[in-house]
Amino acid sequence: MTRASSTAGITAPADTGSERREVTVTGGGVERHERLIRSGTLERRERIVHDFVAERRAALLKLSQLVWLVVGIVEALIGLRVLLKLAAANPNNPFADFIYDASSLFLGPFFGLVSNPSTNGLVLEVSSLIAMIVYALAGWVLDRVIAWLLFDRPSARTVSVYEIERD
Repeated sequence: MTRASSTAGITAPADTGSERREVTVTGGGVERHERLIRSGTLERRERIVHDFVAERRAALLKLSQLVWLVVGIVEALIGLRVLLKLAAANPNNPFADFIYDASSLFLGPFFGLVSNPSTNGLVLEVSSLIAMIVYALAGWVLDRVIAWLLFDRPSARTVSVYEIERD
C-alpha cells in the first residue's frame, strides 16, 4: 500500500519579515522532508530524503552475503576433503582429521549415494562432488526465496509538486 501525504506549515510574522515553510511528502517507499527558512535576504533550505526501499535492499544484500558465506564455507570444507582424499592424505594427520570430521557433518545424506572409484589409496569421492553441487543449488534457491518473500515488493511512484512564490 502506498501512502502519499503532504503537510505544510507556514509562519510569517509581519514585524520580522521572516518566513518558515515545511513540507513532508511520503510515497513509494520514500519520505522527503523539505524545510525553507527565509529571513530578510537570507534563505536556508534543508532537504532530507529517507528511502525505505533502499534500506530493505541493503538488508537483502547483507542477508544474501550471509547465505553465500555459509555456502562458501561448506563448499570449501567439502572441496578440501575431495582434494585430501584424491591425494591420499594421511587420515591421522590433525589437519586432515579435522577436515574429514567437519565435512562429514554435511556429507551424511550423500554417503553411499554412488560408488567412489579408488586406486592405490587415491579416492575420488563422487558423492562429495554431488554434495557440492546440491549445496550450491540450495544456497542459490535460498537466496532467491529470501529475496522474493521478504524484499520483492512492488512500489508505486508518487510525484508531488509544490511551488514557493517569492515576493
